[in-house]
Amino acid sequence: MEKAILISHASAGALVLLTGLFNFISKKGGNLHKKLGIAYVLGMAWIFVSAILIIAFFRFNAFLMVVGVVSFYATFTGYRVTKRKKLGEHNWVDLGASGLTMAFGIGLAGYGFYVGSIAGFGMSLAILSYIFGFFTAFAAYRDLVFLLKPKEETYKLWWLRQHISAIGGSYIAAITAFAVQNGDRIMGGSQYQWLLWLIPTVILTPAIIFFQRKFKTRKEHITVSAGA
Repeated sequence: MEKAILISHASAGALVLLTGLFNFISKKGGNLHKKLGIAYVLGMAWIFVSAILIIAFFRFNAFLMVVGVVSFYATFTGYRVTKRKKLGEHNWVDLGASGLTMAFGIGLAGYGFYVGSIAGFGMSLAILSYIFGFFTAFAAYRDLVFLLKPKEETYKLWWLRQHISAIGGSYIAAITAFAVQNGDRIMGGSQYQWLLWLIPTVILTPAIIFFQRKFKTRKEHITVSAGA
C-alpha cells in the first residue's frame, strides 16, 4: 500500500510540474489555461492527501509535511480567490485554512528553535525551519487579516494579483520539493545541498512579481479604454 501511495504521490508531482510549467509560459486566462489549472489543483490536492497518509500510517517525514502543507495552502488560496472576486466574499473555509496554516508555521518555527537548542542554531534543519516557519505563518497571517479587514483596492482585478502570487508560490514549492528529493543527483552530495531549499524561491520570485505588474497594468489599460 505504501508503495502505491508513493507512486501516486510522485505521479501527482509530475502532473503539477508539467501543468504548472505550461500555464506559466502559455497565454493566461484562456480555456486551456483553466483546464490545466484544474488539473494542477487536483494534483496538488492529492500530493497533500498522500503526504498525510504516508505520515499518518507509514513513517513520519518532516520534508513531506512541510512541502505538503505549504504547497497545498498556496494552491488552495490561489484557487479560492478566483471564486470570490468581490471583497468580503469569503467563508469559514477560507478563514479556517488561513488560521490552521498560520498555526502550522508558528509550530514549525518553534520546532526549529527546539532543534537549534539541542543540536545548535546553525544546523541546516533548524535554519530551514525558522525560515519556512516564519514565512508560512506570516503569509497566512496576511491572508487572514485581508479576509477579516479587506482594504479598498485601487483596481478591479485585485484578485488576479493574489492568484498569481499564490499559485506561483505553490509552484515554487513543487519545484523545491523536486530539487530537494533529487539533491544528490543535482549537487552530488555537496555540503551546500541545503541551498536547493532556497534557490527556486530566489529565481522564480522576480518572475511572479513581473507577471503581477504586467497584468495589473494591462488590465487597467483595457478597462479604461473600454469605458472611454
